Formats: sequence, structure tokens, C-alpha cells
Amino acid sequence: MKKWFVYNKKADFQAIADRFHIDQVTARILRNREVNSDGQIERFLSGSLEDLHSPLFLPDAIRCMNQLERAIREKKHIRIVGDYDVDGVCATYILYAGLRTLGAVVDYEIPDRIKDGYGINVHIIDQAKEDGVQVLLTCDNGISAIDELKHARDLGLTVLVTDHHDVRQNTDEEYGCESRDILPPASAVVDPKRESSRYPFPEICGAVVAWKLIQLLYQKFGLPEEQYLEFLP
Repeated sequence: MKKWFVYNKKADFQAIADRFHIDQVTARILRNREVNSDGQIERFLSGSLEDLHSPLFLPDAIRCMNQLERAIREKKHIRIVGDYDVDGVCATYILYAGLRTLGAVVDYEIPDRIKDGYGINVHIIDQAKEDGVQVLLTCDNGISAIDELKHARDLGLTVLVTDHHDVRQNTDEEYGCESRDILPPASAVVDPKRESSRYPFPEICGAVVAWKLIQLLYQKFGLPEEQYLEFLP
């Protein structure tokens, strides 16, 4: 029978715990997550709104915002396609509530874990087309749905992807392109894991990506900062 061991990086955990008034378990977790310097630890434990990174660092964030602004103003039918896990549900709520506040014609679809599996699929896309949806907006999924989103584009739907998962890479050494990313066919692909991303912390979850997009939209529509901050815990 195999024995599994958790890899722990070395540090003076007692000293870290004493300095920041935390227990040694928390100190170990911070070290394992590459939160090393005093400044990094302080921001991790007691970060403020000033420590949040700009949504403009996310690739295609402006493009996605512009597409959604146009859809809102033209009263196009937007459908959010989320996921059934906690991150996917939170991301769906943030987008749905935020877009509703801006006057969007919007609804959402959470894939059935048993019937649909993970992420967007052809059945969900066909149903959206039948329901008169014009804009498909994914959250916490979509980055790997190449064939499915091509089908959506072929049906005439505008496709917008927001995700946080790893981006597939082209491994062909002769692939002469500026980026090795294999992206779905969409009008915008917002993902901090893209090669072109300038976002300082690419490990953010799907709900944070969704919130960053709503932040941009609220600013575009002139809503006060307090309104998009309401989504924060």
C-alpha cells in the first residue's frame, strides 16, 4: 500500500507564527503557497481594498465589458452559463445580480452535475438558441470548450468566456505564433491564466474574475464604488 506525504517547504514556522500572531499550521500553509516575505504575509492576512489589483490587467476584460455594455443597451438576451460548484454558483450570482442592476435582459443556466457534467455543452447551447438567447456568457468554465463554443458561434450567438482554469497549450515547436494558448472561439476570453495576462496573481477563482468584470461595468455605467463592493464578503 502506497504512503502519501504532504510536501512541506522549510521555514522557521514558530518565528513566523510569533511575529504575525498566528498558529504554526497557518504559517505552514502560507509558506507552502509561496507567501514568503513579511509584506506578502501582511497583505495575505490583513489586506485592504487598496491591495486589490486592477481588472484592466485581465486579458480581454475591456473587450468583454464593451460587448456586454452593447448587449445591455440594445436589450439583447444574455444567458450566463455557470457551474455547479461553490465557485461557479458564486460567479453566476455575481454576474446575474450585477447585470440585472444595470438593466440587462439576463438569465442563467447551471449545468446539472449528473446529466450535463462540467461546463457548457451542446445541449445547453441548443437550448439557449431555442430560447432566443443572443449572448452566451460563461463563468468558471469555457476555456477548454473549443468545439462546443464553435457550435455556438455557428448558430450566430455572441460568445463571451470568463474562466480561471488553465489554458491548453499548443506543444508543436514549429507553431509560429506569439502565444501558445489554445483559446475557444469567442469574442472575448477573460482568464488570468492566459499567456497575455498581466494580472499579478493568476490564481484567483472564477468568482473573482466575474466580480472584476462587474467592477468594470459599474464604472462604465457610472455607478458608485459602494455598489460593486457589496459583492465582497
